[in-house]
Amino acid sequence: MDADTFLTIAAYQGPIIEGNQARSTARAIELVERAEAKNVDILCLPEAYLHGYFPTRELALTHSLDLQSPAFDTLCQQFAHFKRTTLLLGLNEREGEALYNTVVVIENGACLGKYRKAYTYSPYHYYSVGREFPVFEKKGVKYGIIICVDSNFREPALITALNGARLLFCPMLNRVPQDAHMLLYLQRKNHFIARAYDNQCWLAASDIIYDGPEETCPGYACILNDNGDILVQSEPFQEDMLSYSIPLKNLMEVRKHQLFGAPDLFAILTKSYLAAHKT
Repeated sequence: MDADTFLTIAAYQGPIIEGNQARSTARAIELVERAEAKNVDILCLPEAYLHGYFPTRELALTHSLDLQSPAFDTLCQQFAHFKRTTLLLGLNEREGEALYNTVVVIENGACLGKYRKAYTYSPYHYYSVGREFPVFEKKGVKYGIIICVDSNFREPALITALNGARLLFCPMLNRVPQDAHMLLYLQRKNHFIARAYDNQCWLAASDIIYDGPEETCPGYACILNDNGDILVQSEPFQEDMLSYSIPLKNLMEVRKHQLFGAPDLFAILTKSYLAAHKT
């Protein structure tokens, strides 16, 4: 296979090490080494991979990083020797008094940018939400990021696709009660199929694995094409690095029919959306 004619993406599924940034960083370096050996162009790690997901703001602040700090620069520099693989790394971002659930894009030891989670829910309302939907580029392919629960809603993926993305990455951390109903729809992956199909985007989702007395996450990592077909998916509770080599010609195709639809209907939808929110 000629690597120059493909974009190889990878989504990692595995355990996280909460509250220990040094160990998480070391593990992330090992994973990028594995990805680089496989000629992976972009590797997506699970949500909050660097720090973990905490029930209180105080704990999350304790385990967070200011992206303008020397400590964050030092973190990025630890990935400088990787020349092929771009890393999508989830962390707790501290900016002044605000705290964000963020994914940073690290390439050749530098941070190319970040995406802040657009939705939150109890008990994580201490996070501020992001309202920017950046698009990045690799091998001429534009890609964007949504985080976990963002994929349950239309707007984050749609805005990112309208901004030019042909590929979406969705890092997740689905640690939920053992009897949670959401385990059923996560298993079906209907939300991923809808986001990929409606937005004409390939989609790669990473996840953690966890099994405790009260909470669980079997892991729901998967990769879908822009028709919403699931191409590869993880096995429950199995650590894995799913990968798929997408022909660049497929990613360069203009696939806008499903994305735009009829402009007059979009205008009606917008009007109805605003009206519904007033009632």
